[in-house]
Amino acid sequence: MRGLWGRVWQRRTPLVVLMAVVGIAGAVLVTRDSGGGHLAANRAQLRKACDGTLPYGDLERLVRDERPGELGEHGTMLAPGQESRSLLDCSLSWGDGYGVTVHAEALVSDVPEAVEARDLLEPAGGRGTFVAPGTTGQYGKRGAWLVADCLGGLGGRVRPTTDLYVTARVTDGTDGGAGGSDGTDGTGSADEADAAAGNGKPDRATALLGFRTAVHVANALTKAQHCGSGPLTTPTAVVDTDETHGAPGQGLRKCEWIDGSSLPGVASGSWTTLGDLQESTGLSACAGEWDAEKNAGERPRPKQWQVTEVEAASWSGILGRSAYDSYEREGHVPGWGAEDDKRPSEAGSGTDPEAGSETDPEAGSETDSEAGSETDSEAGSETDSEAGSETDSETDAGADTRQDDRVSSYAGRPQLALWARSVCGGRTTYHRVAVLPEIRLEDGETAVIGAKDRARLSTAARTVLDRYLDADDGWPASAKCRGTKVLGEVEQWH
Repeated sequence: MRGLWGRVWQRRTPLVVLMAVVGIAGAVLVTRDSGGGHLAANRAQLRKACDGTLPYGDLERLVRDERPGELGEHGTMLAPGQESRSLLDCSLSWGDGYGVTVHAEALVSDVPEAVEARDLLEPAGGRGTFVAPGTTGQYGKRGAWLVADCLGGLGGRVRPTTDLYVTARVTDGTDGGAGGSDGTDGTGSADEADAAAGNGKPDRATALLGFRTAVHVANALTKAQHCGSGPLTTPTAVVDTDETHGAPGQGLRKCEWIDGSSLPGVASGSWTTLGDLQESTGLSACAGEWDAEKNAGERPRPKQWQVTEVEAASWSGILGRSAYDSYEREGHVPGWGAEDDKRPSEAGSGTDPEAGSETDPEAGSETDSEAGSETDSEAGSETDSEAGSETDSETDAGADTRQDDRVSSYAGRPQLALWARSVCGGRTTYHRVAVLPEIRLEDGETAVIGAKDRARLSTAARTVLDRYLDADDGWPASAKCRGTKVLGEVEQWH
């Protein structure tokens, strides 16, 4: 019997093997028909997509197997003869919310992002966002954005330009992305993720991935364009600018010059400072505020018109032109309303400190010498003791005041700003400082700034500018700013 069963099994063996092979082949066909088996092809597509500029190592984990990747791309990097404002515009999707979109263009006009002082200090209207220290940019509506230089000039546009703008948005199938990976600290809680999903803010890992992608694309493009400048440093971490996460922008060394005990012309006492966190060579911002909580019981409340807040910001190259244009649209630049040929120069990356000097407002025309003269500082030293007496305001009201010197209780943040221009790091740079006085009004009331109080504010603004430009640890010193020219004051009372 054993020999009989052995012969039967031998005869059936080929049939069993054939059935097994057919079964495996059928399973493979079913898997493919159900949407699987695309992983290898999608990974190969990722390597080549967007002219090979994407960071494969960072994005590989997002590639899906269920369906073929969908790629859309255009731009002058892909088709040099193409008429397009984009060097590269590319989107790659693997379905179910997994994908990456990048955009790069050679800027011939302003940076398409908000770069005023408050946008740097309180991004997203105070809700906060992410920045990658060392990278000039933020995480915005288009994802992570950055600005980079191309000293050799960028091709693809009719007008020559040396400024590159890149955005990158990465999605990983969730509203905010998965935290705790990609080099982040993973400290974000579920509540943070829910809040992020509600206001469109990504989680920390997604933001970092966006910045790393944007930097990788920028470096690939500047290399291909023979820009002649070194690559940007790939970020390894991002910082949340939201003050509810520990106020990371407070007490920065570059803002230490804002000190109520040593800065003439402002309210004495303890001040709290705030600075942007980009650590950029192209822009910087600092602000300080008289701290009512810390000064309670130690210092009297500041008098009317005494300076209780200050701001200082700088923008180089195209960022300077963009910031100036943004303030100009609001009517907040020196000489606003004059003829077009009487505006300060809009030079983007120029290095001539006298560019447009013949068009500068008369205010500050004698201040081309080095900022920070002791005379200006001493002139403001009496402000703290004399500033803001209500008697002065009442006595000087009338013939000595102008309509522009009236402040309504409905005004947003009344302030006096002072603009200057330098060459910093070889690029034309705009500086703007502002002093914000103490104003106490009931709803519907209007205050009138007396001549003496107005003069004190002017002196304080110049003192703040001088101290900002001369601070050893400040941004202007690190950027080796020179050839400073004061452009004029701007009253923002309304």
